[in-house]
Amino acid sequence: MASVHVDVVSAEESIFSGPARFVVLPGEAGELGILPQHAPLITRIRPGAVEIEKEDGDKELVFVKGGILEVQPHHVTVLADTAIRGHDLDEAKALEARKAAEESLRTAKD
Repeated sequence: MASVHVDVVSAEESIFSGPARFVVLPGEAGELGILPQHAPLITRIRPGAVEIEKEDGDKELVFVKGGILEVQPHHVTVLADTAIRGHDLDEAKALEARKAAEESLRTAKD
């Protein structure tokens, strides 16, 4: 099955790098689904979950505060303001991240 290379990075570290069958993430105008051979695209992303379906069928979740998405036919790059792996989250961190995201949305300018 075809795959696309996905890189998810934040200012602090590389969060995910590897091949994937499919990527879903919160785009500026709504949810985006990215498959291999997707048309080139650059857009902002909203706070939310990036779901990566790896080649073996396992799913990786990464929660992002926002950032930029670049899509090329064989490569997807998510440049996140802040990113946390789903398995690294606990309830306290999730609530803190949600508050930070909500505050960021309140203070954001068009």
